[in-house]
Amino acid sequence: CGASYGGYAALMGAVRQPSRYKAVVSIAGDADLIEALAFSRREDGADSPAYAYWCGSMGHPKTDQDLLVRASPARRAAEITAPVLLIHGTEDPIVAPRQSRIMAKALRAAGKTCEHVEIKGEGHRNWSDETWKTILTQMTGFVAKHI
Repeated sequence: CGASYGGYAALMGAVRQPSRYKAVVSIAGDADLIEALAFSRREDGADSPAYAYWCGSMGHPKTDQDLLVRASPARRAAEITAPVLLIHGTEDPIVAPRQSRIMAKALRAAGKTCEHVEIKGEGHRNWSDETWKTILTQMTGFVAKHI
């Protein structure tokens, strides 16, 4: 389980070492790095320091496409064996809610067990106590069901 980069790491861990996972929870995590870079390019601009940072950190979509595909859990959903819970705020400006939608679609297309919860009006962080309660209730119930 993890949030933001931790959500990505939980998904990627389940890709790389599927036998070690009984359940996976990704909260506002990236799932498709090519799409994440496209989001930054659209939102921040092709000449922005933010887009340059992400291309430098993750790889450039034109020159590192194979690397980005290998490092994208959504593009490797068929390799995940554990059930997955995706939680995302609908107003997340940091990691687009589309990331969890892409992952859910990829998992379902691969015939995998997936639950996808969107929290209306919530962003990437600074959640209310009520939102935290929702996230923790969903997460603990999901994990308890699968371990």
